[in-house]
Amino acid sequence: MKIRPFLIAVLASASLASPFVMAHPGGHDDDEKAMPKTCEQLADTKRYISDVAYPEVKKLKEQCDAAKKKPNAAQSPAARGSSNDGN
Repeated sequence: MKIRPFLIAVLASASLASPFVMAHPGGHDDDEKAMPKTCEQLADTKRYISDVAYPEVKKLKEQCDAAKKKPNAAQSPAARGSSNDGN
């Protein structure tokens, strides 16, 4: 039964501390930024949110990364084909 006073003290201190535990204002500036809709907007991190924790941003980033890889993949076989023509 010696644990009961300890638990009461812990609960009392937790209830006293809870009003002071609040989100700090200005901790994140994501609220001031807009949600990007294009790859150009995603690249502009000063105006638009770039945090991939947002599902919309993560999906857009994946699409933009895939779009960047597509032209490179299309150029690779063409480049290889032109080098084979010279042989």
